[in-house]
Amino acid sequence: MRTRFLIVDDSELVRKSLRTVLQANPDWEICGEAADGETALKLFRELHPNVVILDFQMPGINGIETARRMSEVAPAVPIVLFTQHASPDLERHAREAGVRSVVSKTNAFPMVGMIEALLGPAESEPAAEGSADSGKGHAG
Repeated sequence: MRTRFLIVDDSELVRKSLRTVLQANPDWEICGEAADGETALKLFRELHPNVVILDFQMPGINGIETARRMSEVAPAVPIVLFTQHASPDLERHAREAGVRSVVSKTNAFPMVGMIEALLGPAESEPAAEGSADSGKGHAG
């Protein structure tokens, strides 16, 4: 089963860049995108993503309030706040709202590894370890 991402950012360029990075992993797919918090909440309820990547500063409700509302609906879904306003104070508020991790847009490089860590070992290891002899001649 593939990991489904909801990308929420008011910048189309940022959404496109995130989509490109995330889709490089064949086990990850983008199930939806939103440019504001209200649309994100609607999609979150409809699409049931496994991970949300959320901007802080957006039109309407900001990323912290959006995360708080998402966490009330599905607290187990990891939310990553992806922002150019990263600071210890913002991170504290974000965590109180249910955000699992805050990633600065100025240093997005470690995000893929951080997402893999959030998903845990079950998501990153092959499921069919004991079936090496049954796949003879099949490249998949």
